Amino acid sequence: MKILLLLGIIAQLLPGLWFNDKSVKYSGLTEGDAITFSIPVTRLPAGTYVQFGVTLENLADKAPRHYMVEVKQGNKWVCISSPVYNDGLSDYSFTTALSADRHPSTYLEVFRLGMTVKDSLHVRCRVCSNYAADRSILSPDDPDNCVAVKEKHYVGARLAVLGKNNPNAGKKKVLMLGNSFTYYYGVPFILQEIAFSQGLLLDINASLKGGQSFRDHTRLATSLTNCSLLQYDYAFLQGQSQEPGRYATDMTASRDVRMAYCDLCDIIRSISPECSIYVENTWAYDHGDCGGFGSMENFDRMLQEGTKLLARAGRSGIIPVGQAFAAVREGDSGIDLLGSDHKHQSLAGSYLKACVEYLLLSGKPFHGEVPSCGLDEKDAEYLRTIAEKIILNQ
Repeated sequence: MKILLLLGIIAQLLPGLWFNDKSVKYSGLTEGDAITFSIPVTRLPAGTYVQFGVTLENLADKAPRHYMVEVKQGNKWVCISSPVYNDGLSDYSFTTALSADRHPSTYLEVFRLGMTVKDSLHVRCRVCSNYAADRSILSPDDPDNCVAVKEKHYVGARLAVLGKNNPNAGKKKVLMLGNSFTYYYGVPFILQEIAFSQGLLLDINASLKGGQSFRDHTRLATSLTNCSLLQYDYAFLQGQSQEPGRYATDMTASRDVRMAYCDLCDIIRSISPECSIYVENTWAYDHGDCGGFGSMENFDRMLQEGTKLLARAGRSGIIPVGQAFAAVREGDSGIDLLGSDHKHQSLAGSYLKACVEYLLLSGKPFHGEVPSCGLDEKDAEYLRTIAEKIILNQ
C-alpha cells in the first residue's frame, strides 16, 4: 500500500491551506493506496469540527475513479463523509472524471472528531475500488494511471481546525456550479468556514471548471452528477463572465444563454424541487477592453441587466456580487479585489463574494468573531460591511 504524504510538497499559504504552482502528480495508485494530508496540532478534543477539502484531476483515463476520505482516530481510519455514495461499483466519498473532460473533482467537508487527536491531524483520500476512471481495472504499471492535485488557483488541499462551535441552525445543502470566478482562492471553502463561525453548517457539492458557461454545465458529467447527488436547499450558479452582458446586449443572438440557464434550473429542480436557485451577477473588469463592453460602468450595467433577465426566466434569485465589487471599487479602502490579470478575483475578492453568499443564505448580519481567512482583519471587516450594505441594506 502506498501512503503518499502531501505535507511539505505543496506551498502552504495559510495554516492548513495548500496551493501549488505546478500540479503534484501521483502515478500507479491502486485500491488501498492513499494520499495523506496532515497538520501538526497540540491537542484537539473529541467534538472538534474540522474542514477538509481537496481538488484532484485525472491526467489520463487509467487513474483511480473512486476515493474514500478518512480521518485517523487512534489507530483506525474512519470515514468522514456523510452520506457515502454508491454508483454500483463502489461506495465512495467522491469520484473523478475522465481526462478528456479536464474537469477537476472538488471535495469539501466539515466533520466532527469522535476521538481526541494529539500531535498531528491526519486525513487521507484512499483509493476505495479497483476501477479506473474509464471503469477498466487499475494497474500500478500503466503509464496512464496518473492523477494530480491541482495547481493555482484551485485549492490544492485544505485541512483546517474550525473549533467546537456547535452549529445551531442545522445543516444546509448547497450546490455550486461555476468556473474560475468561483474556484480562485477557494470561494466554497471560505463560504463554509464563515458560515460555520456564524452557527451554520454547510454541506457543499461543487463542480468548478475554468471557462465554463451555463450550457457547458448542462453537458458536463461532473456537474450533472453533482446535481443528482442530494436534494439541495440552495444552488449557486455562476456562468462565463460575459454571458449575461452579451444576452442583455442582444437577446436574439444570445438566446441560448437564457435557454441554457433555464435548462440548468430544470435539471436541478428535477431532483430538488424545493431548491432556492440563485444566478450570480459577476463583476466588471478592465481586461480586454472591459470584456468588450468599453467601460467598467457599461460592463457592470449590462451584467446587471442580463442577470435580472436570466433570473426572471429561471424563476430564481440573484447573487449581487458585481454590485458589491463596484461598491468597493468606488470607495477609498484601497483594497484590490482583482488579481494581476485585472480579471480574476484576488483573495479579497473571493472573501467578499463568500460574504455576499453567506448573507443570502442567512438573511441576517454577521455576529461574533468572523474568520478573516488570511486577510488583514480590518480589510475583512470592511468587506463584510460592504456585503451587509448590499444584501441587508445596512
